[in-house]
Amino acid sequence: MARRVNYEDLIIDLYIFNNLDRSAANMTTAKLIYLLEDNLFDKKIIGPHYVMFKLPMGPYNKKIATNIKNLSINGYLNYKDHYYEKIGEYVNTYRKNEITDKFLKSIEDLIEEYSKIFNILDDIIIEFGSLNSDQLKKLIYSLSKTGMEKKKIGEYEMYSQIINPLGIKNPKISFILDEDWYDTIEMLLNPELSIGIQKSVKSAQIGNLNHF
Repeated sequence: MARRVNYEDLIIDLYIFNNLDRSAANMTTAKLIYLLEDNLFDKKIIGPHYVMFKLPMGPYNKKIATNIKNLSINGYLNYKDHYYEKIGEYVNTYRKNEITDKFLKSIEDLIEEYSKIFNILDDIIIEFGSLNSDQLKKLIYSLSKTGMEKKKIGEYEMYSQIINPLGIKNPKISFILDEDWYDTIEMLLNPELSIGIQKSVKSAQIGNLNHF
């Protein structure tokens, strides 16, 4: 049985970029996701499924970078290399495009269904979306009670889990796609699958049953 893809996380990734008025890199995105997860954890709501770990640069999960990169490869985000003098190297930065907006408009009913999660995300983006990664790290480290153990980030062990959304028992809301939505999102976000199905349909129309 194929492992289930957390398309819910990809939706939230794209939603963040679609509502930012600037480009952003992995670390900025991760910190905004952390602020969302921390807020939802207190409310016993599961939104993103990323387990967030304490790293030297702040809360992070490497899956965020992988997901954003794959979204850009498939055309759902634009990206470019940006040189950061502080670290002395180039970093990929990402920005929304027309496809980002088109995708999210196509799933407006889903976003409305989970409006409580996305409304909280809207508030976080409005309040903190203009901050860079360093500013967001400083903000998160200033919180007196955060994460699963409700303590300062500095008190967590390095590389330990800060938040695991799936550890919420009896969540009031859980952002998990039902079968129909899962299939729809898979078609939208997986171009190779979509092309394969289109070829299959075309082959069937011309009587080429050997294609199946």
